[in-house]
Amino acid sequence: MSRSYTLGPARIALGTGAAHVGRLAVENGRIAAILDADGASDFHLPAGCTIAPGMIDVHTNGANDVLFNRDQGNAVDVASRSYAEQGATGFVATIMTAPWESMLHAASETAEAAHALAENPTLTGARCLGIHFEGPFLNPKFRRVHRHDWLVPATRERAKSLLDACRGALVMITMAPEVDGVDETTRFFFDQGVVCSAGHTSAKYRDGVLAIGLGFRTLTHAFNAMPPLDHREPSLLAAFMQEPRTSVQVICDGFHVAPVMIDVLYRTLGDRMVLATDYMAPAGSGYRIEGGVVRAEDGTIAGSALHCDRGVRNLMSYASLPFERAIVCATSAPAKLLGIERECGTIEVGKRADFAVWDEQYEILTTVVGGEAVYGAHHLASARATSVG
Repeated sequence: MSRSYTLGPARIALGTGAAHVGRLAVENGRIAAILDADGASDFHLPAGCTIAPGMIDVHTNGANDVLFNRDQGNAVDVASRSYAEQGATGFVATIMTAPWESMLHAASETAEAAHALAENPTLTGARCLGIHFEGPFLNPKFRRVHRHDWLVPATRERAKSLLDACRGALVMITMAPEVDGVDETTRFFFDQGVVCSAGHTSAKYRDGVLAIGLGFRTLTHAFNAMPPLDHREPSLLAAFMQEPRTSVQVICDGFHVAPVMIDVLYRTLGDRMVLATDYMAPAGSGYRIEGGVVRAEDGTIAGSALHCDRGVRNLMSYASLPFERAIVCATSAPAKLLGIERECGTIEVGKRADFAVWDEQYEILTTVVGGEAVYGAHHLASARATSVG
């Protein structure tokens, strides 16, 4: 693709909840203009297409059959290509609880691969936006598939070791707010600009209020690995739903959370709902995909088999939303969570040309990162040929 081109006309979902028909002008990897529908285009898209911001997955354990814990740096390139196929332009690599030194090594190798990907002048897929530690400062009673003997007390020294292992790439950590030492580690991570997410926790409403005051700003996989949203003794989920400074991540696969509860959650949160996949390849002989989720040998849910585009289509169905509103939860909302909303997450002049083209059935045709087609380039080549013809 050339460094400057015009795409459309098509419906453009801006990532704000609004949409209109027009053309998109790209120059040097940035969005140069949003033009009226009338006029010449270098790439004339098929009827019924929608251009939307690239999706961002803030919680994924890998892609296809690889895991960041197990395959480490080698998983980054696989995930980059896989996420591009899903219409995502960015993802955060999750390192799950493991033996301490193994976690540090996996984070270091993943960070090195992420930096190498970012420095590659010819992108071939989605960007790795950083690293997320899910553990090891979790509540053993709500650990799920995180092994009890790998959980360790939270200390400032351990927090600094996690930060250093990532070499500037740590963007988020999931911790249980009630675990000993988490108060101090939360202050440390908050000061370093790392997003603190509550998860795998026994915390109730009052604990959630205190955690938010301490610096927690999001909640990992709502309803899962936490007490239920009881009407007399609500969990910390109620505190995060209530507090406008926070966001709530949810796995929108219809299995981790029932569709009706996705609808209820969206009605409460709106654009503060963040779609996350928690994708996990079966991690060994004891794991299997069953009923749309990955389960451990004892039947415990270990993660999802969800793809980003499916999550958006599910949200549209579960909450009866038009595409332009549902896509916000996979684009602008996660960008705000990560603090990168000035660069991406919406289609605005000056922002990175990170977007996807969806067909009229809301399947991904093409994914563009920094103005370059990293998936479905043949669709744009065909569109150019049609335009020229």
